[in-house]
Amino acid sequence: MGAPELYYDQYSYDIDDNPYEIWRRLRDEAPVWYNEKYNYWVLSRYDDVLKASMDWQNFSSAWGTVLEMMSEKPGETPLMINQDPPYHDQLRAVVSAWFTPVAVAKLEADIREIVLGYLRPLEGRDSFDFVQDFGRWIPMDVVSHILGIPQEGRRQINQWADDSLARNEDGSMTEAGINAMGKAMGYFQTILADRKENPCGDLLSHLSHADITLEDGSIRPFSAEESLFFMVLIASAGNETVARLLSNAGVLLARHPEQRQKLRDNPKLIPRAIEEMLRYDPPSPIQFRRLLNDVEMHGVTMKKGDNVALLTAAATRDDRHWDDPETFDIERAPKRHVTFGYGPHTCLGASVARLESKIALEEVLSRIGDWDVEVDKLKRVRTSTVRGYSHVPIHIKK
Repeated sequence: MGAPELYYDQYSYDIDDNPYEIWRRLRDEAPVWYNEKYNYWVLSRYDDVLKASMDWQNFSSAWGTVLEMMSEKPGETPLMINQDPPYHDQLRAVVSAWFTPVAVAKLEADIREIVLGYLRPLEGRDSFDFVQDFGRWIPMDVVSHILGIPQEGRRQINQWADDSLARNEDGSMTEAGINAMGKAMGYFQTILADRKENPCGDLLSHLSHADITLEDGSIRPFSAEESLFFMVLIASAGNETVARLLSNAGVLLARHPEQRQKLRDNPKLIPRAIEEMLRYDPPSPIQFRRLLNDVEMHGVTMKKGDNVALLTAAATRDDRHWDDPETFDIERAPKRHVTFGYGPHTCLGASVARLESKIALEEVLSRIGDWDVEVDKLKRVRTSTVRGYSHVPIHIKK
């Protein structure tokens, strides 16, 4: 019997559980593949995804980057990731100073205390959930610390973020997700209004009083809507991506104990291991664009107005770019990947994500013994935007 018909669908739970062979076939057999059911093209090779990521003049983000949330008109909301230059760059410039390597490095001590606040109670236990007891909470606390969200509101925001990203198998938002989105927006509006009246030096205070420099050099105040959507973006993107990265780390290091031991023996390898985790199982596997012009690739012409999926997670396993890409190797020589995007839409918080992941793994490996995963109790998140686990129960070896 021949191979089954090639089909990819980011909403399919079955595919999401084990997509790797499908991704390989897309790269090898149909590097420009059309999904008739949902009416979009898929790019899966590294070079093609990289090129499209940088080519905003053809591959536009202005209609949205999540298929089921793409709008009828470009730029309907001032969400930075749903804009093209020059407005995208003007928005980014408002907060870029908060996310430079120098600024992020100053957060190390605070991030370590956040990590230890969750890890210390787990020391000495025989088992715990690597996500629900640990990894899930760290990113929201870090993002909240940067923004200035009060401690008492952080767990609720975390739950709203999880609920809002969940999708039914047909791609529609769950009822809980719709309700969560409304509640989160209301909370964010309230806290921004408070910072407008009572600034205290945090990022929310900055957003409430910021100015934006326009293309002609003129300056105007940041609008309340721009401040709100920036807060939403930082709180949601900074939370989910790192939470899934840490969930994948818990599983990968259990499945590759020899690699875990290398990290215990030489913690200086941890930054390189994080890059390999980002390459091997990207927490953000797919992003969408809309074509502003006809584009021909591999003998196929995609038409102006078509939606195109940049399948990042397939691109990061492309053997045209990496040797032996299906092997997880924490000592792999550094090479550019596209997990955090590239070009104008390179992830603003990538430095923060790397730092908090590095600290989390440093502390776990120094304080927690070797662990096994309860494979039959692993549970994946079900969204169309991030990929990883919501439950990773582990047993500590004695």
